[in-house]
Amino acid sequence: MGKKVTRLFEQFRPEKYELELDIDPKGMAFSGTVVIRGKKMGRPSQRLTFHQKDLKITSATITKCDKKGDRQLEVTRVNNQGSFDEVRLHAAEMVYPGEYSVTMEFEGEITRPMNGIYPCFFTHDGKQKKLIATQFESHHARQAFPCVDEPEAKATFDLTVLSPADETVLSNTPVKKQTVEGKRQITSFETTPKMSVYLLAFVFGEMGYSSAKTKRGVEVRSYATPDNVKLTRYSVDTAVKVLEFFEDYFGVPYPLPKLDMVALPDFSVGAMENWGLLTFRQTTMLTNPKSGSIESKQLVALVVSHEISHQWFGDLVTMQWWDDLWLNESFANMMEYRAVDAVHPEWQIWEQFVSHETGSAKRRDSLADVQTIRSEVRHPDEISTLFDPSIVYAKGGSVLYMLLHYIGEEAFRAGLKIYFKKHAYGNTRAEYLWAALSASSRQDINAFMDGWLTRPGYPLVGVEWKPGSENVKLTQHRFLSDPLAKAADNQPWHVPLASTLELSASTLDKSEATVALKSPSDKPLLLNHDGHSYFLPHYQQPAHMLAIIGAIRKGEVGSIDRLLLLDNYTMLQRGGVSTTTDLLELLPAYQGETSENVWGALAVAIGEARKLVETDDASDEKLDAMIQELVLKIAEDLGWDDKPDDTAQILRLRGLVIAVAAGSKAPGIIKEGLRRYGAFKKPSDLSPSTRGAVYFVGARHGSDADFKKLLDLHESIQNADEKEEIANGLTATKEPKHYKQLFDLLTTDSIRRQDLMHWFAWLLRNRYSRAAAWEWMAGHWQWIEQEFSAEKTYSYFPRFAGSVYSKPEELKQFKAFFKPLRSVVALSRDITLAEQEINSRIAWRQRNEAAVKGWLAKR
Repeated sequence: MGKKVTRLFEQFRPEKYELELDIDPKGMAFSGTVVIRGKKMGRPSQRLTFHQKDLKITSATITKCDKKGDRQLEVTRVNNQGSFDEVRLHAAEMVYPGEYSVTMEFEGEITRPMNGIYPCFFTHDGKQKKLIATQFESHHARQAFPCVDEPEAKATFDLTVLSPADETVLSNTPVKKQTVEGKRQITSFETTPKMSVYLLAFVFGEMGYSSAKTKRGVEVRSYATPDNVKLTRYSVDTAVKVLEFFEDYFGVPYPLPKLDMVALPDFSVGAMENWGLLTFRQTTMLTNPKSGSIESKQLVALVVSHEISHQWFGDLVTMQWWDDLWLNESFANMMEYRAVDAVHPEWQIWEQFVSHETGSAKRRDSLADVQTIRSEVRHPDEISTLFDPSIVYAKGGSVLYMLLHYIGEEAFRAGLKIYFKKHAYGNTRAEYLWAALSASSRQDINAFMDGWLTRPGYPLVGVEWKPGSENVKLTQHRFLSDPLAKAADNQPWHVPLASTLELSASTLDKSEATVALKSPSDKPLLLNHDGHSYFLPHYQQPAHMLAIIGAIRKGEVGSIDRLLLLDNYTMLQRGGVSTTTDLLELLPAYQGETSENVWGALAVAIGEARKLVETDDASDEKLDAMIQELVLKIAEDLGWDDKPDDTAQILRLRGLVIAVAAGSKAPGIIKEGLRRYGAFKKPSDLSPSTRGAVYFVGARHGSDADFKKLLDLHESIQNADEKEEIANGLTATKEPKHYKQLFDLLTTDSIRRQDLMHWFAWLLRNRYSRAAAWEWMAGHWQWIEQEFSAEKTYSYFPRFAGSVYSKPEELKQFKAFFKPLRSVVALSRDITLAEQEINSRIAWRQRNEAAVKGWLAKR
């Protein structure tokens, strides 16, 4: 563990920034002046320290402010401490606690990594152009100006930006004044609310927008580059509805007069919640209302909702330090689904939450050394490792969803209203939120939630019950996907049972207990009903499992419980509690399944068996035949073409079952896919729901000319959403000469840096190109380090590489390559977890491979 950095907020507390930035996009440089007014804290000293990174401080003054008048202190030395990202201003005399105004002039460079101040490139009217944008979370404001770059250091900001004339300039607040001097324009913005420095933002360049107003008069605008303005309407309409929903739900008005959203051509993460100026990757904000897929529309709705929820969770009330990052992200993860469910109840979006978010969390959370939701941060370099989407986002959101159902939504909302009103414009810790929810629910929420936040993992709950019996014996211990791994502790969690039948106790807080059914029932007992808790039930009695399977066959089990049974047994066979053949024997009960999310769980279960037999042609053919028995009838019933009255569920289901059928190499599906592939000329010629499957068939089963057609389309098309769909298809190729072409593109401008991680992950998951993907990564590591070491996605390289391996020789290769990189703070956690995951998969393969091949041979 590295040395714990000094918290500068403990030494100087900013209250107001006056910041002027003169930005030269052509020269890729900027200069500026910042005036920071605030309080010197602690003991007298002869220096004031601020954060900066890669800036040249050209002058500095310190002024003591008091009632008798201002007095300037002589600055004898300006010391840039590169290793600590600091600038230290040394004074000729002691600096005593009190009010000060510090002025610094500085210079810096606009750099290609997508943080600090950086360029976004696009083409319009045949010309290469660029926007200039910012990304300051988590600790990149220091790359733009000297500041106290910590979330607790909240202050107001008066920002002035000098930029090329005739370009749109946006920031957190409305424009206060704008003047033009020759080819330069000077834009001053209204004072921001008191906020953390990482939320300050600006964007300028050639942009257009769509706009609308909320009922309360807040103006909402969606901005994009000129060719993409036509794709902004959906996001702005969604944002208006979501903003109105959150104002009502939280009982606190959105505090700014406007809300701008900008789709940036280059953006390292999904989106960013800068107060009043949300920034997005193009695929998470732009969609074509006519030709965009339902998946694209739902993604835009969810991400827009996520960022708007942050205007309260994160912006209005902010964590004190990064160890409580979950206060921002876990809440936004759950609330995005709550808002979308209110705006689009017909989407049944909670099914996707349980399937995608909770499923992702449980897979990651089954590793022995996985991080906790709340994790200590000693050094800024550790911050990027916290943004684990499966833990801080998905697990955190899942346990909050559990809490909502545990205390009831009425008490949950009431507690949030208390929390926001008490801590608006301030910083908080977990206990402040628990106090508010305890007051509204009259329960000890801290005692209930502490274990879920501060301990890794989740419980496996063993269930011993026979249909007709009154008593249910329950046990719990931590579930690990590697049976040989040992948990650091086995203290019981406080587990809401979320039972389908009424029990004498609604929670389990001991290692074992016996509870009673309150009244007899002929229906089977299911726990974690509708995903309202966070644990893995294991139904240990064969008669109990037979009753559940019988109820599924009769259509008596809801869709979320059907998908959870598959997810549970997918995890149980991973952890050695059951076998992969047990999972395969569940599948016939799902004959005729019509829920898209349940089909998603079926696809994951099938994928488990596929990994075990993918190099055995005879077993692979048997598995394909089994899949076709399940999928072909529904694929034929739904067909390839979307209809005007199709629901969101039907659209998603059609795309998934056609893709599953294509993956099973069903001859009729491949033939029709190739026919459609040969006939289309542009993406809009194909039905949105099955377009991805057509691309897959063309790339996997087509000719050299077919592959070239798709590659040429990717090069020529502008729509980022459509480009990503095409890339997904291209990376399915099984021809070495084709995927070699793709690897050659990865380091060129044909693939944006923000998109490279998707290409790499898809090529790794493709069994035909997997070895080549590893070789590409190993051979280009110096380039990867140069391009990605400042990004949150840097650690995804070992994470993704570790997620596909399950053989001893692959583990040996992984360890040999990443051993020298273990000392890199941003990589060490993911390297450790990847090794644990590969180890668990090796053991899983050894337990199950021969049995699955034998089971398939008997079919």
